[in-house]
Amino acid sequence: MSTSKMAIPQGWQLLPIVETIPSTNTWLKEHAEHLQDKTILIAREQTQGRGRSDRSFHSARDRGLYLSVLLKETISDLPLTKLTALCALATHRAIKESCQLTTQIKWVNDILCQEHKLAGILCEALYEGTHPKAFVIGFGINVFSQEFPPMDNQPGAIADFSPITPSMSALTFALLRHLDLCLQHIDDPKEMEEYRMASCVLHHTVQIQEGNRSYPADVIGIDDDGALQIRVGTKVRTLRSAEIHIRPANDVPSKTNRNAR
Repeated sequence: MSTSKMAIPQGWQLLPIVETIPSTNTWLKEHAEHLQDKTILIAREQTQGRGRSDRSFHSARDRGLYLSVLLKETISDLPLTKLTALCALATHRAIKESCQLTTQIKWVNDILCQEHKLAGILCEALYEGTHPKAFVIGFGINVFSQEFPPMDNQPGAIADFSPITPSMSALTFALLRHLDLCLQHIDDPKEMEEYRMASCVLHHTVQIQEGNRSYPADVIGIDDDGALQIRVGTKVRTLRSAEIHIRPANDVPSKTNRNAR
């Protein structure tokens, strides 16, 4: 994958593709002040790829798309949870368009296929005082089949499930195009409605992990800012930051799931 052969949508600025880097997100954060809006950094390999909650993201050489973008002008007061959700939606759409593979979204930022994690998104804000002045968004997508090291989730690659051979360049172009579209329609309620339709946790019972506390909850909604609405016993809560785990299929379905139409 070379810059000279990489087509990107109009308006984006693609830096030279790097061979190896600790983290594309970290590099863009460190150099953001001197870079233009909508700058893209792609690496063939990451040695310290990161996910949410400082988890590591396996980034084997030439087996995945490791791409980060810098946004400076299209941020306003957009909640980080909503931005993350829209980036997950863009990834979901891009995989469908370029690889003919339908995926699901596990709140808030994981892309799954048959319970295997294919991709994750990491959105990080850069602040000026208490106000965000830029966002760096990292996309880690497992594209080609590979041997994964032991990890908590069940990883997989697009090539393990796609009916066609994935194209890294086609996936990259589709991802940037759909990210553009999501950003252009930030306030359109249809975007979050499509996110809900792609969710694999909505109207299901999940396991919530908040710090050292773990408990089951029924997912009853996802609001327009991307926050998760849950029911625990008789109490309803809204979560903007937490880890969730899909409960085994033989668990008793939630009441909201049984009554869903």
